[in-house]
Amino acid sequence: MSPPRQPAPAGELQVIGEYRGLLFVDKPAGLQTEPDARHADTLVTRLAAQLGLPAAEIHALSRLDTGVSGVVTLGLTHEARRLVTNWRTLGQFRRRYLALASGNASAPSGEWTESIGRASGNLRRAAGQRAELARTSYALIASSPLFARASPRQVQLLALSPRTGRTHQLRVHAAAHGLPLLGDRAYGGASRLTAETGSVRSLDRIALHAAWVELPLAEPLRFEAAVPRELLQIWGDFAGDEVDFGRAAQAPLAD
Repeated sequence: MSPPRQPAPAGELQVIGEYRGLLFVDKPAGLQTEPDARHADTLVTRLAAQLGLPAAEIHALSRLDTGVSGVVTLGLTHEARRLVTNWRTLGQFRRRYLALASGNASAPSGEWTESIGRASGNLRRAAGQRAELARTSYALIASSPLFARASPRQVQLLALSPRTGRTHQLRVHAAAHGLPLLGDRAYGGASRLTAETGSVRSLDRIALHAAWVELPLAEPLRFEAAVPRELLQIWGDFAGDEVDFGRAAQAPLAD
């Protein structure tokens, strides 16, 4: 069993922006999106307290796994929820994720289309039970040098865009293609990194960040969350350049 991840420290959440009853919030890694029977301290409950609203009035319209950071879309009204539902139905609700992975991509860009279904417990796997269609556009943006004494020996920076919304979709697709995300113990990702210098870093989050959400208006409106310092530091430990994340956020991906 994986050790528990460190909870996100308490503090004011960053509301990135709003549009017609939609709120866009930067979720820190370590914080669950919505409350359940086991978790009362979540993005929704913290935001409700911050805004002075009942938690029942805030609906998460996109959800990030606990170990993932970045933009979460929330709706405060029925009309706001309907907007996002319609955009999703039309395939117009665009999102971009940035990820650090080990392994090697079989092609520099393209689309992953394996159906995803249930595995043991809460996990998912490609072609699992009651599998549903899943589509992810991806691009390999940069690779670290190949180090002899590092573990993993090489790290890849990926740009990802989910075209469907299956549970754990990006994590499952990346792992199925030999690119497990760093820190993603559930799907084979390394939880401990050793740089060429010998310095060791333990990961208590998944190296996956929701960088932006774009609304399909006459002039597209984009809400962005800055890349967390810990992901920049990991990339730097493997001789990567911070500007690569900017390229990953802007790179065109297959529709």
